[in-house]
Amino acid sequence: MRILFYSPAPTQKRYTSYEAIKGSAFFRRPNYDAMRLAFLSRKHDFRYYDERIENKPDFKPDLLVTNVPLNLSSYITSTIRKSWSRNTKVISFGFFPTLFPALNKKFADSVVIGDIANIWHKILEDAKNKKLSKIYRSNRKDQFGIDRTAEAKYGLTPALAQLRTSFGCNCIKNNKDFCYENIIYKKIVHWDINEAINEVARIKRKVIFLRDDDFFCDLDYALDFLDKCWRFKKMWICQSTGGLFDHPEIFPVLRDSGVRIIHIKEDWLGQNLAERIDDPKFVREKKRQTGLLHNNRIACGLLIRLGFEGEDFNFYQKLLKFLVKIKIDMVKMTVQTPIPGTETYYQYKKKGFITQDLTLYDQWMPIVQIPGITPQALYSWMEWLRDRFYSWDSILYRNVSVSPKLGIYNTMLFNLLPNLSYRNNFLEKVGYPP
Repeated sequence: MRILFYSPAPTQKRYTSYEAIKGSAFFRRPNYDAMRLAFLSRKHDFRYYDERIENKPDFKPDLLVTNVPLNLSSYITSTIRKSWSRNTKVISFGFFPTLFPALNKKFADSVVIGDIANIWHKILEDAKNKKLSKIYRSNRKDQFGIDRTAEAKYGLTPALAQLRTSFGCNCIKNNKDFCYENIIYKKIVHWDINEAINEVARIKRKVIFLRDDDFFCDLDYALDFLDKCWRFKKMWICQSTGGLFDHPEIFPVLRDSGVRIIHIKEDWLGQNLAERIDDPKFVREKKRQTGLLHNNRIACGLLIRLGFEGEDFNFYQKLLKFLVKIKIDMVKMTVQTPIPGTETYYQYKKKGFITQDLTLYDQWMPIVQIPGITPQALYSWMEWLRDRFYSWDSILYRNVSVSPKLGIYNTMLFNLLPNLSYRNNFLEKVGYPP
């Protein structure tokens, strides 16, 4: 069977013939689900098509699989059948199909609710027998294996490889309504540790980005995994909740195991930052915690969600000083975007405070109307903060201030490079966060 995985891109990131590929290559990674499906489709002619790096291939598939995010749902709905005929069966999956399966029937022959890889064998069998179902619901036969062929495509990052050792949301309750991981995966599952280690052994690249929602949610698993991977001499980029700082004794272990960047999730600062940002004890505690990372040669990334009551331009000015003072190395800012169907979403909808236009759901465009704040003002404040944090003088100052602790090598590769990549993306107007 001829299978094409179609990974769409927004206009500002879409590839144009005879023009340079847009944005920083550091963030151009293949769709992870595409690599999982390629692994399960080894007996078929499976191709990966990424709109960020190439034109539509001259390939007529029997089966087209497309990942449909919320902000691109309108684009895909209106264009996909113009690009591929009715003879090609379309399978849609992702956040939009999971949340709005009925709306996908306009362009898709089959809709997958949940994780597509866990039901892929059934889909292939039905396609072969020409008996595709309208709806597929993911089962619990969790699938982790991947085919890394797509990582070698020209235009995608050569700097690092991707890996997941778990699926599922580890957010605290207040943050689950904003987490897409919580929509696709209903419970946390871990890959068998021996199989995961065997996969690491096959990875040729030195740096591995662990895509787990919280790699340290099962601390025993994480430490055992890193210990058994030590012989491969890999360097790791991962993500964690703020609960990681409850275990300061593990940071030397993480350093010796090759962990080089840890991105701390939104719960670390909380949703009442406007009330706490002037508290000296709060500032000192956060600076002490980032110091735990820097003292062990680990760069500190931060995920921060903005757009709440109590914010004004004065708050954003304070926030910039706060981030620099506590020595955050890189920050990924998002505006609060409650997922349709969640409790927070319905609370805003009931008051008429949230937009229904899904094209704005890219986690950067304001969609919630905060009393006393216009969306235009909020957008300009966030843009100001982003531009100032990633200005040349800020990047140089922050890199120089932490280089004695991180070391020259870690500062250049795991601090300066990501900072310049973020800066490059917003200067090229290819979207932010990347």
